[in-house]
Amino acid sequence: MEEMKMENEAAIEPAKKKRGRPAKIEQAIFVEVWNKCSSLSDVAVALGIPSTSASVRASQLRKKGLELSQFKRGRKNRSMEEGSV
Repeated sequence: MEEMKMENEAAIEPAKKKRGRPAKIEQAIFVEVWNKCSSLSDVAVALGIPSTSASVRASQLRKKGLELSQFKRGRKNRSMEEGSV
């Protein structure tokens, strides 16, 4: 059980950015990382791809019928970030 937990944690570590086209990411890995992360930027960092690419891919997978969590749109309210000011 611990080995499986360690493998899942390793999949979410930030990937190193390389020049050129990003490496292809398997669909199962993409879905797993997407559903574990809490924001689009977290997904992009974990997979080492631009956030726009991650968003487009998630949209295409939803159209195919896969279940991917929806992230809230837009920026967080400033008052929410700083606390009750």
